Amino acid sequence: MNMIQRLTEITELPTLPEIALRIRSLIMSDEGNASMLARLIEQDPSISAKILKVANSSFYCSANNRITSVKTAITRIGFNEIGHIALAVSLIRTFSRKSNVLDYKQFWKHSLTAAYLTSLVAETGNEGFSPRERHALFLSGLFHDIGILVYDQFFHQQFEQIIEHAFKQEISFLDAERDLYPSETHVALGAALLELWKIDLPVISGIRFHHNIEKAPVNLRPVAAATYLSEYILCNSGLGSFEGLIRNGNKNIISFLKLTKEMLNNYITLAEYEVERSDLILALETDSPVFQLRAV
Repeated sequence: MNMIQRLTEITELPTLPEIALRIRSLIMSDEGNASMLARLIEQDPSISAKILKVANSSFYCSANNRITSVKTAITRIGFNEIGHIALAVSLIRTFSRKSNVLDYKQFWKHSLTAAYLTSLVAETGNEGFSPRERHALFLSGLFHDIGILVYDQFFHQQFEQIIEHAFKQEISFLDAERDLYPSETHVALGAALLELWKIDLPVISGIRFHHNIEKAPVNLRPVAAATYLSEYILCNSGLGSFEGLIRNGNKNIISFLKLTKEMLNNYITLAEYEVERSDLILALETDSPVFQLRAV
């Protein structure tokens, strides 16, 4: 039985938190409003506290304009923005632990920044995205590397084998897993997990194909392409990821997403802004392993 098949038998496999499911449903609904979202978030005191802490940071609020309620935060910062912050906090809390290999704080910093950058493609590019796809962009960016967490938490022996192979062969993590487990790379494991969670198909496709955009179904390719672009920019901008640098980028991505050179430059500049926002949202305390892998 391969790893993907074994996922269904893992009793301790995390499920999506109920609060995350309800937030996701609300922000994707045409009937959701600030009052409804505030009442939902306030059911979880820890998420509420985090929302207020983020809302009152210098990133969002001046010192003399303090926000005292979740509803006020939603009104000032935005319905989707607060919804996505609450959703991310609940998911990160569910899928975090200490590891002798993986720095979880850095991992989620990369993933959360990728979520915001992937979302920006719909705003900065000319590629048309439906409202449903716009929500899919955030989740695809957030979860694009979640298969790495699946490896670390549930297939740790194979995870260490991949890392050892990468070092011995002086290749990237991505190439190492393709050598050892070509049908069970982190994108395959991540997509399988989200299928178990019954996440929308555009998100699953974005995760499964963000390293192989041309293999994605044509109607789902824009989400995968936007996710790849965020991954490429972050891996090559100093923030990095567990996979390392991406040396041989997809040269067709810019034209496919219909981005101009000016748009791309603005997009890269915004990466620094999104890193700062991600730092505010994260509240993980983890030890940082010393592993650094080769470029893709």
